[in-house]
Amino acid sequence: MQRPVTLPGYTRLDGVVPILYKRGAEEHAAEVLRLVKTGTETLSALFDVEPPELTAMLVAAEDWDAAPREGERAYPPGLPYFTRSVRPPALVLPTTLSHVFRPHTQATYPLTVWHELAHAFLLRKEVVRTPAWLQEFIPQVASVAVARRANLPLDGHLSRIDHEPGFTIRGLKGHVGADGQMAFQNLLLVLGAATVEELGDAFLYPLVRALWRETEVVDEERAEGLLAKALGPGGREWLESRLEF
Repeated sequence: MQRPVTLPGYTRLDGVVPILYKRGAEEHAAEVLRLVKTGTETLSALFDVEPPELTAMLVAAEDWDAAPREGERAYPPGLPYFTRSVRPPALVLPTTLSHVFRPHTQATYPLTVWHELAHAFLLRKEVVRTPAWLQEFIPQVASVAVARRANLPLDGHLSRIDHEPGFTIRGLKGHVGADGQMAFQNLLLVLGAATVEELGDAFLYPLVRALWRETEVVDEERAEGLLAKALGPGGREWLESRLEF
């Protein structure tokens, strides 16, 4: 049975997506409300859908183990996530990001919020299993698209990322540790930023629609084809020209 979104000692800040926060964190909650509002408006326009029913929770470190989640074990502290274990579904956001998030710039927290919000938009409908790179590429592109439209400077953030971590987004296989996952996400962010810069963000609409129509597991070949088709003429050639891919 799904349980309501609540934590003892938390209060609610109303908005299109309401924010639950611990008393004393009013300023941080107001900033999260602004980020979520910006992201919701942009993603609704990009995907041409109404915002999903959602609550955002700004969870203090001492309450992290009590936050809603899919399984019994708590997620690692400081790692935001989206969960459908409650009604309405929730974005669980830490007050302080884990140290594994690198680089640490003014763009890090907003990009993280918009990334998780994009997952919530994508999962408003059932999505079949896809390769990890495609599953995470869409939220990374979406977060870049929101940042661009919100005039959030990204160049400084992107310049501090290792663009050649020793693997490609399709070449990282098997289980990797936190550092490897962060390098993987950063490489997706670099590719997403390049895609938006050179090809725009309109391809997200047909790509997401195509995924929502899929009924079978999407393998590597199918995933590449879906992305290339959404990018339009020359899309596959452009992808193959990118070292990250």
